Amino acid sequence: MTFNFASTGAYVPREILSNDDLSKVVETNHEWIIERTGIAQRHITDGENTSDLAYQAALIALNKANLSVQEVDAILVATFTADSYTPSTACLVADKLKCRNNVLAYDINAACSGFIYACETAIALLATKRYKNIVVIGAEVISKLLDYTDRNTCILFGDGAGAVVLRAEGTSTLDYSMCYRMEDTKHSLYAKGVQLTNPKYSEAITNQHIIMDGKAVFAFAIDAIHQCIRDWQTSTGSTLDEIDYVVLHQANDRITSHIAKQYKLNSSKIIRYVEEVGNTSSASIPMGLDYLSRKGQLLPNKKILMIGFGGGLTYGAMAITL
Repeated sequence: MTFNFASTGAYVPREILSNDDLSKVVETNHEWIIERTGIAQRHITDGENTSDLAYQAALIALNKANLSVQEVDAILVATFTADSYTPSTACLVADKLKCRNNVLAYDINAACSGFIYACETAIALLATKRYKNIVVIGAEVISKLLDYTDRNTCILFGDGAGAVVLRAEGTSTLDYSMCYRMEDTKHSLYAKGVQLTNPKYSEAITNQHIIMDGKAVFAFAIDAIHQCIRDWQTSTGSTLDEIDYVVLHQANDRITSHIAKQYKLNSSKIIRYVEEVGNTSSASIPMGLDYLSRKGQLLPNKKILMIGFGGGLTYGAMAITL
């Protein structure tokens, strides 16, 4: 189907947590983190919540698209760090934007794959002809789920938000989209919720911080990316030579470097910016698109392959032509 990839926006909190800052709270150092992740710093909130970051990214994208808030038909927010169980982050963003009452607004939780899931949903909504203008946002405040004594996780993640405006009428094309999930048999990546408690049942209070088995997650990520590329190639008959930009979820630079080497992708084709922001989960792909936009590279007819992977375990790929 055709649509209009109208604009992008990105927003990160002002506060920066460098590797040297982390070395003061957990046993680590700049060189150790850089060698294993490629991350030099990450942004963390000093009070803004997920909806605040999402609002700022959406506002930037709407302004760049010259789109009035009153023209917005739907807001989809990909996040696993919502402000609250209810209302949804999307509803809070709609409130902050002062959207009209009949705007469709809801959250999608697919962790680091969330933006791919949300874009697939948004494009399906555009195809119904009922929705003309949709804001798709990936936003996370992961710092509120981190244990800053666990160097396996606290060195990786940052807070941030990215947004795109998708419009019904245009010449952009959806060339391929597929989302997946698989059982996390090794319990390699999770963050528990509130414990069960009712008059018939209760359980001990659990740790709600992110728990991750780095080696298992790395192996999953590599396998997931390979499957996404194979399935896209089989379905479309396309090759990576035909793609202008590959935007992977920015989990860490080891994964990106591994894929770049295996597929012989040069630095102009595979997007790498994790060094400055860390792993921002569902925000990382839209922030990557905004990174391209700010460099003046999101031009008509450019072909982009996006691949996300994360907790669930979830993963997915989307190919578009601008």
